Amino acid sequence: MTSEEIVEKIKSSLGDDILSVETPLGDAVVHLAPAVLPKVCEFIKNDPDLDFDYLSNISGVDYLDQDREPRFEAVYEFHSLDKNHSVRLRVGMEEENPSVPTISHLWKSADFPERELFDMFGMNVEGHPDLRRLIMPENWEGHPLRRDYPLTIEDVAFSFNRDYKSELVKNKPQTR
Repeated sequence: MTSEEIVEKIKSSLGDDILSVETPLGDAVVHLAPAVLPKVCEFIKNDPDLDFDYLSNISGVDYLDQDREPRFEAVYEFHSLDKNHSVRLRVGMEEENPSVPTISHLWKSADFPERELFDMFGMNVEGHPDLRRLIMPENWEGHPLRRDYPLTIEDVAFSFNRDYKSELVKNKPQTR
């Protein structure tokens, strides 16, 4: 199937559940609301014409610096190994409480990427069997891949502020 045929089949079969479809640069992309994600995923996995049996990637996106809504998005990429085609599902989430339902019951490979969404972006994955931090320590505060996460806590001394740098060196505690 071509990308156009894939998005048309999904749009015609699921109708109002799909917000929009597009094929930028020949890639099949489907935009949908979080509530319908499990339904759409079950359809694309079980439909014999689509047969998306491989979940290759789940990633999060934070559009803080861009003038667009919604701020957060979870992007799911699926492939059909037998039919050699792919589709990308983009799920927009509200800024205040970004959450998306789990699809780990459909694809076991969704387990760790969904935990990474939670850990690095603070996106709640509803119904996940083991939702806890994956990369950062359990007591870590914040979510490092959010665009509003502070990159540094202490001031950095550069060559143009030598006086400040010399003060840092004087106040530095002994290491040995």
